[in-house]
Amino acid sequence: MSNQSARMIPDSMAARSDDRSGPARRRLVPFNVALVLPAQITMLLVVAAPTLIVIWLSLTDWQPTQRIPWYQGEFIWLWNFYDLWFDERFVNAVLRTILVAVVCVSVQLVLAVALALLLLEQWPWRKLAVSALVLPMMIVPVDAANAFFMLFNDRGPVNHVIGLVIGHPFEFGWLADPNFALVPIVLAEIWQWTPFMLLLVLAGFLNIPRNQWRAALALGASPARAFFRIVLPLSAPVILVAVLIRAIEALKIFDVVYILTRGGPGTSTESISMFMYNGAFVYFRMGYVAAAALLVLIVVSSICLALAKPLRQRRG
Repeated sequence: MSNQSARMIPDSMAARSDDRSGPARRRLVPFNVALVLPAQITMLLVVAAPTLIVIWLSLTDWQPTQRIPWYQGEFIWLWNFYDLWFDERFVNAVLRTILVAVVCVSVQLVLAVALALLLLEQWPWRKLAVSALVLPMMIVPVDAANAFFMLFNDRGPVNHVIGLVIGHPFEFGWLADPNFALVPIVLAEIWQWTPFMLLLVLAGFLNIPRNQWRAALALGASPARAFFRIVLPLSAPVILVAVLIRAIEALKIFDVVYILTRGGPGTSTESISMFMYNGAFVYFRMGYVAAAALLVLIVVSSICLALAKPLRQRRG
């Protein structure tokens, strides 16, 4: 009976129902978009709101000690950026941080490539060696910094070992000397984050077809020539990603500097993050620090775009 009644519905009424449901159906948000839309809106608010606040603060001279809300700070246009441009302490902090990032990432990359080549071959205790090499990455950065603080203390193990080598007691204030205070910071950064670079480089090497490398060796190519002509070009995208990630993290270095030297002696080890920490929570110059944060964002974004350019060229 129901089938007969359904056949008796005029075609015009069916067409009208389709016309009504068509636009409504088209107005509905696709299911996959609806799933991620709340998260996207939340992330937009989390990122956009602080960014707008920082931009506003960078154009003001607001300080918490003024006892006025941040949105009522005195508008001073671009004077904060002008002062930063001629602030020797800020410029030195930026250059020092870039220097530390370049040294750390370069050494980490060389060590990661060497260790990855060693771990490609099957040998006894290989899995145990991988576990031991990855272990520093699992340590909390504050604990790693405390360990290096004890190592490079005036009467710490480093000075003791040097004394045993040279044959008489050796005492040197590594963390108190402006010329050498960066050495423990760089060594701590290299020690802790080389395993991260190692995992990425090793993953890139393992994805390379072994027959190409073996064919090159069979045709008379030396291992070094096969590595630079076959292995390195094929794993270049993974290596570039590893360098990009580590460069971003190295430019944000703070934990090690804060634990070891607090940016001292003087300002000889002050990084960008340490400079902004002192400016915000020691001198309470929030507007000045907001302008510094924007300038640092521009510098870091430029470096990241320069590092990512080869990836875009290879993909294109």
